[in-house]
Amino acid sequence: MKLLLALFGGAVAVAGADKLTGNKGYARMFRHLEWSDNAMRAAAIAETAGGVLMIPPATRRLGGAIVAAVSTVVIASELQRGDSKLAAPRALVLLGGLLGVVVSQRT
Repeated sequence: MKLLLALFGGAVAVAGADKLTGNKGYARMFRHLEWSDNAMRAAAIAETAGGVLMIPPATRRLGGAIVAAVSTVVIASELQRGDSKLAAPRALVLLGGLLGVVVSQRT
């Protein structure tokens, strides 16, 4: 489970970095959600930092909490717009972040 969470953190960090570098698909998605470029960058920074922090066991709990927090905000925005197709994959990211918090508390 620890290796899986580290890999998950790395994947989240890469997705956040993609948003920071201006990936057109992510930019289009956030525009669709009516987020400003600064709001998208803030979410991307949080996602990148949270993902990186999930990699080492010592900071996994904090990273998971950051990933869960930013995912909650994005999901709320997606659901407000009635975009359940976008919210479902993000819910898995939220779940992964929460799993990082819970598993790290047990070890």
